[in-house]
Amino acid sequence: MILSRLSVQSFRNLAATTVEFGTGFNIFCGDNAQGKTNILESIYLLGTLKSFRMAKNPELIGWEKQFSLIKGLISDDGLNREVDLLLDQAGKKVRVDQKTVVRVADFFGILTVVLFSPEELTMVRGAPESRRRYLDRAIFAGDVIYLTRHHEYMRILKQRNALLRSGDTSSLEPWNEQLAVAGAQLVTSRVGYIGNIDKLLKETFREITDTNDEVAISYHSGSLAYSEDLNDNIDRLAAALNKRREPELLQRTTLTGPHRDDIVFTINGKPLRHSSSQGQQRCFVLALKMAEIELLRRCRSVSPVLLLDDMTSELDSRRIANLLKFLTDRRMQVFVTTTGTNDFELFEDNNLRLFHVEQGTVRPANKA
Repeated sequence: MILSRLSVQSFRNLAATTVEFGTGFNIFCGDNAQGKTNILESIYLLGTLKSFRMAKNPELIGWEKQFSLIKGLISDDGLNREVDLLLDQAGKKVRVDQKTVVRVADFFGILTVVLFSPEELTMVRGAPESRRRYLDRAIFAGDVIYLTRHHEYMRILKQRNALLRSGDTSSLEPWNEQLAVAGAQLVTSRVGYIGNIDKLLKETFREITDTNDEVAISYHSGSLAYSEDLNDNIDRLAAALNKRREPELLQRTTLTGPHRDDIVFTINGKPLRHSSSQGQQRCFVLALKMAEIELLRRCRSVSPVLLLDDMTSELDSRRIANLLKFLTDRRMQVFVTTTGTNDFELFEDNNLRLFHVEQGTVRPANKA
């Protein structure tokens, strides 16, 4: 999967431009606050319809402009697809090969992207919501149906919470049954994904860091011990909902379910957030992203596009070299933002395409 060409118009501070990309490393170099990350954000939007900065449409549209337009040409197994994304005050409109997209299934999967950005580190130090959000997005990248199931669960949860707030429990039981089924579907997918990604995480962490540190990722749901068996998870969640009815009536909200669960990161058996340096945390998240790529490659035969924002910060030269070798060995397309190009000096010309970004203008540059 290759993003061959990107065109942007009125997107944040970027000048209207069309850029042709290489099949290997595409490096965007420049000072801070010049627009490098905006380029990655536009690519991420083309693949996911979301901003990784959690920005709303008005923030994405250029100053005093009415709309923003992002276009991409994607090549995959000899097939070219053109994706157009229009952002305006009313929302987002997508066209694929000049045809308006109505169903999610007709869009997602054309451009699969995996992102690492400084914001991703909030997974380690932040609230459980940030880790759940990462997990849901990672699963969805390989399973479009998961998004539909997630929306259905949130719809049922909203209705059930409305009943709890009203104090009327006469019709609560049918919503309990629906929530148990919808919630168990999410949990079963999450537990299965965590089991697969944990094995790959151990491999990628060792490959990037060249250490014997033991890392792990696990799914935490309080006293519930979920499995990969859907029916078993339905029974467990249904029983938990019945057991917590009184506390839920007092607090007027649903206290059990995948919306309350967490993902635990550990290093050498200890919580990552308390027992690691900033550099180790960055390596962990990078390794997690690499494991995500490996899982997509092995299970879906998809080689995603990788976006690395401010990649080299807080990594020593040895780990940067290990990461670059990891990516080079897999012959995948990578987009990187950086303030300097020293870490890429050993690359062959045909593996790297360098761009200079200044005040929103993107232009090809020769390697130093």
